[in-house]
Amino acid sequence: MQKKMILKSDMRVYFDMDGTIAKWRDVPVEESRKPGYYTDLEPETELLDFLSAALKADINMNILSSYYTDTRALLEKKKWLDKYLPGISSSHCLFVPYGENKAEFVETMLHRKLGKMDILVDDHTPNLARWETAGGTGVKWLNGINGKNGRFEGIRVGSVKELKAAFDEIADRK
Repeated sequence: MQKKMILKSDMRVYFDMDGTIAKWRDVPVEESRKPGYYTDLEPETELLDFLSAALKADINMNILSSYYTDTRALLEKKKWLDKYLPGISSSHCLFVPYGENKAEFVETMLHRKLGKMDILVDDHTPNLARWETAGGTGVKWLNGINGKNGRFEGIRVGSVKELKAAFDEIADRK
């Protein structure tokens, strides 16, 4: 019998957008800076369905995404979320200027240090490494493009089933 996924009330989960809830197109950086790039990203449907259900259950889910400050990326990302995740409140959507540390950004917002129940689901190893160094728990989302070098030694998942099991594991550690 499969154990039911546990999300504790003290868990705060942050999902990256590009390469996580939105499928990343492996293109040169210049391409990702062109108008329309972010609004045209295909959704990671299984992960969005999970996220929508969690939001309806009033579980503390958040978006934490970086954006280029000199492009339309922020506006496009907000439009993408309006289309594919309309149930998320804007207060649960955090946008960090590209190059800034996501962990430091969230700590500033929370007015406290990250703890093990602050979970980042992201496809980019440097973000996860900084998150874990700050005291949070990183979960690497394997999207078919990343994860081939094995640089991230923490939790690695490539499906919602694996993500649910990871959340159970994190809840059991506390």
